[in-house]
Amino acid sequence: MSWLRLFGSFFFIGCGWCAGDVVCLKVQAHLDALRQTIALLQEIEQEIAFRRADLNILAKKLCREKKLVCAASAIQTALPPPDFSKQEATCFTECFSGLGQAEAGQECTRLAFYQEQFRFFLHQQEEASQSQCQLARKLGTALGLAVAILLF
Repeated sequence: MSWLRLFGSFFFIGCGWCAGDVVCLKVQAHLDALRQTIALLQEIEQEIAFRRADLNILAKKLCREKKLVCAASAIQTALPPPDFSKQEATCFTECFSGLGQAEAGQECTRLAFYQEQFRFFLHQQEEASQSQCQLARKLGTALGLAVAILLF
């Protein structure tokens, strides 16, 4: 076997592993988005509970800090992170669209409820992510190996 064939074989195997690693990075980005959303909801809850902050001013502040993306300057128009599943995005939209329609205590209760929802989503994804990452890397490596065998 020539050095070129050997190098090509290792190249395809490495590319397959990298393709599997890309899947793992997407899974990790999804987990990070869930964690950031939980932290964001906690921050909003604290702002409402202790400072009685105006939601529009709070939305502008969070947008400046790049913690929140709003379609307009109102917090009710907050857009879910692109990494979210359809169910998570729906929950995010429901949470933010309902803000500002009740008293501070009720808003804090609502935010605590949605924090638990996102913790549940995070727990589900953490359980699935470990096996998914291992499987993605193994399948990527196997695919790279298969390509290397077929071509060389």
